[in-house]
Amino acid sequence: MAASNKLTKSQFIAALAESAGLDKKSAANVLEALLDLVKKQLGDGGPGEVTIPGIAKFKAKSTPATQDREGINPFTKEKTIIKGKPASRKIRASAVKPLKE
Repeated sequence: MAASNKLTKSQFIAALAESAGLDKKSAANVLEALLDLVKKQLGDGGPGEVTIPGIAKFKAKSTPATQDREGINPFTKEKTIIKGKPASRKIRASAVKPLKE
């Protein structure tokens, strides 16, 4: 599928509404509810993992902050400071078996 054929959000909602026999507002509400559910499951209070049956599995991983450290520039062999990174939360998505087939 070419990039020009990619669905916009409104086109996606319209296609979902047509396929499910819903009006566009109901389809948009379903997507919003799904988004809220996924956010709760992947958030700090949730289990950090959620599977949308038949579509994908999402996992959240917290990475700790790193400190500034001393390193050596490989080109000049001079000592340099490598900046640390702040703590972050990464989300991984993987397709489930029915979608892969």
